Amino acid sequence: MRHYETIYIVNPNLTAEEHKDVLNRCASLIEKNKGVTIKTEEWGIQRLAYEVKKFDKGGYVLLNYCGEPGLVVELERDLKLNDRILKYQTVKIADKVNPQDLLQNEKEGRKETAVTQEQSPPKPAEAAAEAPGTEPTVEEESNA
Repeated sequence: MRHYETIYIVNPNLTAEEHKDVLNRCASLIEKNKGVTIKTEEWGIQRLAYEVKKFDKGGYVLLNYCGEPGLVVELERDLKLNDRILKYQTVKIADKVNPQDLLQNEKEGRKETAVTQEQSPPKPAEAAAEAPGTEPTVEEESNA
């Protein structure tokens, strides 16, 4: 199977129910075409760099999945026909991957991130910046 990543922008005026319907539709399309969804990240509503279909904001969604090449064609066809999707882009990450390994890495990665954030002490630079009355100094190079 191949590993793909699709980022798509959803209409910002959708209700929560309609937004979930768009997400579920993409996930079910992947499963229907014998693919595996690795993760779905919602990045929230962001300002667009330029207007797309008369919208200056959009809801960004990152979809990470595995499947055969025909899956991408089918997913992009569905995204193109869906009026609630403003824009999309798909990138192939790898040619031959095991989806179970990716799912396992995703689960372990989230656990490691949570553990590291809880246990890591502040770095010396951060501690100095947080100390009241002290400012970090920067040495200037002389151009002689």
